[in-house]
Amino acid sequence: MSAGRTDNKEKFKKRARFPFYLRIGSLALLAAAVIVIAIGFYRNSGQAEFRMKGLPATLSEEVVAVIEGYERQETENGRLLYSVKADRVTTFSDNHQELENVTLDAWQEGSQVPDAITANKAIYVPGENKDFTVFFAGDVDVKTADGLSVKTDNITYKRAAEIAEAEEHVDFQRDNIIGSSYGAIVKIAEKKAELLRDVKIETTGSPEGQGLPSGLNVTAGYAMYDQIRDLIALSGSVHVISSSVNGKLTQKDDVRADRAELELGLTEAKTRELKKAELFDNVRIVSDKGDGKPVNVSSGYALYDRQADRFDLKNNVHIVAQGEKGPVDIRAVAGVYDQRAGKVWLEGGAEIVQGTELVKGRSIYAELHPARTLKNARVNGDAYLKQTTPERTVEVFGDELRASFDDKQQMTASDAVGKSRAVMTPVNAKDYSSVTMSAPDAMRLIFAGGGKLDKVTTEGRTTILLSAPNGGPDASTKKVTADVVKTFFNSDGRTLRRAEAVGKAELDVDPVAAIPANYRTVINAPRFDCDFFQTGNNVRLCEAGKNTKTVRTPKVSGPTRGVQTITAVTLNAVFSENTRDLGRLVMSGSTKFTELDRNGSADRLEYTASDRVVRLRGGEPTVWDSRARGKAAEIDWDTANRRSFLRGNASTTYYSVKQASGAVPFAGQNAPVFITADTAEIDHAAETAVYKGNARAWQDKNYVRSDALTIRQRQGEMTAEGSVQSMLYGVERKRDGKTASEQVYATAGKMEYNRESNVIVYERDVNIRQGTDRLTGGIARIYLDGRNELSRADLEQNVVITQPGRRASGSFARYIAAEETVQLRGDPARIEDSTRGSSQGSEMTMYMRENRAVVEGGSETNSSGRTRSVYKIKNN
Repeated sequence: MSAGRTDNKEKFKKRARFPFYLRIGSLALLAAAVIVIAIGFYRNSGQAEFRMKGLPATLSEEVVAVIEGYERQETENGRLLYSVKADRVTTFSDNHQELENVTLDAWQEGSQVPDAITANKAIYVPGENKDFTVFFAGDVDVKTADGLSVKTDNITYKRAAEIAEAEEHVDFQRDNIIGSSYGAIVKIAEKKAELLRDVKIETTGSPEGQGLPSGLNVTAGYAMYDQIRDLIALSGSVHVISSSVNGKLTQKDDVRADRAELELGLTEAKTRELKKAELFDNVRIVSDKGDGKPVNVSSGYALYDRQADRFDLKNNVHIVAQGEKGPVDIRAVAGVYDQRAGKVWLEGGAEIVQGTELVKGRSIYAELHPARTLKNARVNGDAYLKQTTPERTVEVFGDELRASFDDKQQMTASDAVGKSRAVMTPVNAKDYSSVTMSAPDAMRLIFAGGGKLDKVTTEGRTTILLSAPNGGPDASTKKVTADVVKTFFNSDGRTLRRAEAVGKAELDVDPVAAIPANYRTVINAPRFDCDFFQTGNNVRLCEAGKNTKTVRTPKVSGPTRGVQTITAVTLNAVFSENTRDLGRLVMSGSTKFTELDRNGSADRLEYTASDRVVRLRGGEPTVWDSRARGKAAEIDWDTANRRSFLRGNASTTYYSVKQASGAVPFAGQNAPVFITADTAEIDHAAETAVYKGNARAWQDKNYVRSDALTIRQRQGEMTAEGSVQSMLYGVERKRDGKTASEQVYATAGKMEYNRESNVIVYERDVNIRQGTDRLTGGIARIYLDGRNELSRADLEQNVVITQPGRRASGSFARYIAAEETVQLRGDPARIEDSTRGSSQGSEMTMYMRENRAVVEGGSETNSSGRTRSVYKIKNN
């Protein structure tokens, strides 16, 4: 063979052994690619010429030499370099050669086994400057000393470009690795090899002593091996399936992507294995360790670090890790999954779902238990947590959030940092209140066994909002606000048991329905301790202290409904289990109640919502407004019907007669009027007051006593019933040239006063006393002047007038104060004098100032005519 042919052999020897071997670790991806250097051409004897790609269009057909049974060996320093055998070698006039049934063997230094290539035909075409091209065709078979076998129909080798190309189907095998492709190119200078189409690589078991994975299947539309970078690039529906045996478990991994780059490394056994795998577009990875709990990964991009067993993922990352209790579902724009350490870093729309729990935010760092269940998660930016049970849903919002889970996928704790909010929503909203908690600094949720919520604590000004459960007319929302709030849950983990609010605490009870009977109640205190009913998240009792303030605002305002303000040292707010609204307010210690112009105070105060009654007890219960004040041992204030009930030493004070609307018969218009009794009932709407039991009304020295006393302010009337005693007015009298006012005292079974007529009427056993004068009768009408002085008095029914030494009687008597006369009528009227005798007539007049009397009408001694008698009356 010529020197050029020898060079060709050397080139071929160097290119014919181009194996590569790889493995993919945690995914157990094992790939092998063998790129072949030879491309040829096939032409059957006696058939029409068939030309390969790259074969010159015209080759000389002029034969200059033919050698049968050609064989040649090349040695160097006694070492065999290569051997060429062919049944026939034909040399043409243009120096190209054709070999039939050719075999080429080449030995690497120190190797006893050659690299070999066989083919039905080979064409050697020389070029300029020692360039040449070799074409192999027909059952081309390449076997290397390290066990690589390559089979194809055509191989072309171009010396100048240092490219070997196969156009047809290529099969290759090395040890337990087999593969194929359609077409291949080896760029020798660049040390790159390409499998052009329909790439398939698979393993058929583990060679003895190498510990290789037990199964691999790789398919792709294209493959490229970069020897310098030790990198394999795959594209076109890349699909890798691998399996390996680990003890009794068989691990299976399924990898898909549009493109992939596999970075290889050299092991201690001098074999190639995967260091990193970079996957592009439509990445799908399913990794199953044989425990029936696969990990599914999908993304637009994945970088797998085999040695670290770590995934860097981008573009719509989705990881589903099957755990003992179900899958852990992970999503983000980008993320890192450290499978060996069980850690996950997520960025952009991050979300982790485990069973009934969900955490999400702008970024998440999470750790997994060995069983691939979520251990903890730290969420930053728009952090959100959700736990769902058949009875209720818990949601937590915060700037930053941390959540912990046990190995059974049950939540153990959740901490929200920064502005935080927690919402508990019942499935049965009719019977349960939803709970919303918010805090500016932090919130911590502690869960008991089974992921049941046990306790919530907060930092910063905190609010707990309880929704109205049924929306009925009695339903109301409740809100507790304080600097620090702790809430405790029942053993079921879904209903509140207790809440502690400390620091400027506020309880706000707001009825849903805007009706006149409803009030919004806001209670302020340094601290609240609230207990809840066993079910429903409904408040049972809130205890407040110290120094509380309650403000109740009507849902519908009106002239008689105003803002109610209650202050006390301590307060208990008791709620109804049926209506879930405020049922009672029980306060103690210097309590005070105010509504519009009305006020009340006592040591203890109780308000019941069912009857809207304020009960004042202890100390000195007092109620007052701008017109009057009342005190008693017990006071009930019916705010619904605007009535007050005073029991036990009841006393009231009208600040003046004017404030009593002039309904009391006292002279001092601007002086206060006092009324006492055992009990008092005041109707504020009707402006009436009824005093019973030792009732007494007085102003200065004037008074009225009776068993019962009734004042009707609007009508300007006062009535005294039973054992009436009064000293209400005076009578001016002149004595020794001086005018003096003498007080008039009266008793009766009943007394009535009318403001419009300015008349006092006494009934039943009337007894009026003025100095030493006394008048008695069945009825007495006392007419008062503008100064509340007696101007006239009319007495009826068995009238008797007595003075010292003198007595007058009749059926009617009229006393004229200005004249100091008494007009007496009767049948007959009669006057008896202890010193002067007696007289009678149908009418007579007594002149009190002149000490004389005039009798008119018939008498016993002269009944037929008119009789007139004059008596000289002795001065008193």
